Amino acid sequence: MRNLKKLLYITDQEEYSEHGTIGPLFHGYLHEYLNVEIVYFTKYKNSFQKKNTNYIVPIQYRKHVCSYLSLKDVDLTSYDFVFVRNKLDALADVLKLRTMYGYKVGYRVSFPKTQEAYEAVKANKSNNLFKMLGSLYNGYKIKKLLKQCDLFMPTSKDMQDTFYGGSDVKSFPLPAGLDPQRITPHRESDGDLCNFIYVGTLDTLHDFQKILVSFSMLKSQKWHLHIATKDLEYARSIVGGYSSISNQITPFMADNLDVLMQKVDDSDVGIALLPDIPVYNTTIPAKIMDYYTCALPTLLTDNRKNRTLFDDTDALFCRFDTKEIAEKLEYILGMSQEEIANMGHAGQDKLLHHKRNYKLMAQKLFAQLESL
Repeated sequence: MRNLKKLLYITDQEEYSEHGTIGPLFHGYLHEYLNVEIVYFTKYKNSFQKKNTNYIVPIQYRKHVCSYLSLKDVDLTSYDFVFVRNKLDALADVLKLRTMYGYKVGYRVSFPKTQEAYEAVKANKSNNLFKMLGSLYNGYKIKKLLKQCDLFMPTSKDMQDTFYGGSDVKSFPLPAGLDPQRITPHRESDGDLCNFIYVGTLDTLHDFQKILVSFSMLKSQKWHLHIATKDLEYARSIVGGYSSISNQITPFMADNLDVLMQKVDDSDVGIALLPDIPVYNTTIPAKIMDYYTCALPTLLTDNRKNRTLFDDTDALFCRFDTKEIAEKLEYILGMSQEEIANMGHAGQDKLLHHKRNYKLMAQKLFAQLESL
């Protein structure tokens, strides 16, 4: 057995999370190059647990996670690299003790969990001075901590330039991608309806109700919309406000990756429409990768970022406007199953052969770590 270097990845996720790159990249393909161990935080347990290569830490110890792990006989000197995902307080603790333990430090920013740019947008929408000042302070704090890191892993270079500019730390953008082991060909959904699926948050910032308004404007009734959510009660309350179409919409729990991907595979077209604001225009949403894993063509906001990866042969575009969304939905309802399948396969093939492939990303990330 090869003597591999070791990586400790301190996430902001709870136990059993399969969020984003954690499952396929860090729990999967990266194991070919590194021994990877992952820290999850929990709100539901008060004791430390070790499960295979995972550590489960009560959330109240997040600010002092390194000291806590040491007390639990986790040898921090054995790690060559320690990554932190999103949490600045955990990052500060890791940086404070790096000299003592001798590891290199990486900081991973995903979206939207605790991302300072996300908080800034929310603050600006509310016009709350204290929130805006808090967001500015968070921006200053993260740049100060970033300067001490060995590697910064934003979701995209555009995100880095827009929200974290001015830091000269070495960066390795780590976008959402496809897991080659999960991909499937496009499968026509059962029945005569066109089945749409929306995976994602339904909060005010996402302005999801604009999409519901667009569906209510459709002349054709030959459609059904599935909504993947982690707050089923809230989703049902929103859908209930659109009585004319509520019987054509089915929210479901998206707390299990296998269940989610089965629902995606049962659908025809994915929806990844987001408001035209900087925090959404600097990265390509992870939900798009869920859709193209099953070769579902996706309806995207027509912005520069989405157009850097997709074109009219492998995706569908419109502005985030109720009338334009409705017109594009009507257009999709007029497409043949063959046209839908061809578009989905074209997008899937493009992602697999570009940088959006977790197997290739693992190889490139390891090469980047070896250069530190």
